[in-house]
Amino acid sequence: MRANDLIVPTVPVSYVLLMLDIAAGYGVRRETLLDGLAITPELLQKPDARISLLDDYARLCIRALKHTGEPALGYEFGLRATLTTHGILGYGLMSQARFRDMLTFAQRFGATLRMPAWQLRFYEDGDHAVMEGQEAIAHGSLRRFSCEQLVVSMYSIAQQLLPVPDPEIELLFDYPEPEYHARYRERLPRARFSTSCTQIRVPAAYLDMPLRTADQVSALLAERECERELSLLSRNRDLVNQVRAVLVNDGTRYPTLEQVAKRLHTSTRTLNRQLEKRGSGFRELLAEARQRDSLRLLEDPRLTLTDIAQQLGYSSLANFARAFRAWNGASPGEFRARGG
Repeated sequence: MRANDLIVPTVPVSYVLLMLDIAAGYGVRRETLLDGLAITPELLQKPDARISLLDDYARLCIRALKHTGEPALGYEFGLRATLTTHGILGYGLMSQARFRDMLTFAQRFGATLRMPAWQLRFYEDGDHAVMEGQEAIAHGSLRRFSCEQLVVSMYSIAQQLLPVPDPEIELLFDYPEPEYHARYRERLPRARFSTSCTQIRVPAAYLDMPLRTADQVSALLAERECERELSLLSRNRDLVNQVRAVLVNDGTRYPTLEQVAKRLHTSTRTLNRQLEKRGSGFRELLAEARQRDSLRLLEDPRLTLTDIAQQLGYSSLANFARAFRAWNGASPGEFRARGG
């Protein structure tokens, strides 16, 4: 896994608003999705607000999938997202001179500043230009949703920016074709499933096409702002990832706050204060570690759910089950039964 910030706010509030609008179309009230999350009505009114990927956005998406009963929400998000949905990143993409520059800009800033659970790589493969997504973390129950959100969003961006009426675009997914794809076949380009990769592919001849929305001044301003965000994240991730590196379960428990502070040669008070400045906290990072390890432990059939709860440091199976359902929208038993 890359040194990504899953706790530091990177996901723009526009992503939240779009998910809320999509869910509303299925009759789901926003209060149902936001209950208990750190996403307040005041936050939703701030156009430059950000939320964390793991603590808030992932939980929102899990709830949306559950309450709408619609497994194709990733498709819906990608098809409905506009360039401005992606904030300053979207302005940067649309301001580039050529399609090649847009792909380079997306590779440089896209995943880190918006979806740090992914890595993006742009390269040429014979007669095709490829933007490939690789998982930076295990997505668990959000695997297909996250993949489809990423790939279909990339398709929408390319379609909006390429100066051709019906661009030749191909989508590649590394899992079997889901049943719901048939409902979207007319709205999506050619798609291939059960491939070995997650990609969007276009003819290499498109690379040097000028974009319809190119603007040199806007491109420079967007690059400057993205660089500022990237610099801020780089400063934030140092301490956060040091704590992550120490929060390793020894088979029976995780280190305490005091033990982590001692390992990092600081006091608990200073550690808490510095984590707070970075938009994080010890409890949030411990929850992240538990969530990550719970998925791994559930894959071991030798371990009972009680064994897993104890190893993760929960006082009871009920407490573990409650936390797991909040993370993944299902109980540990349900998650294990359906194979993730």
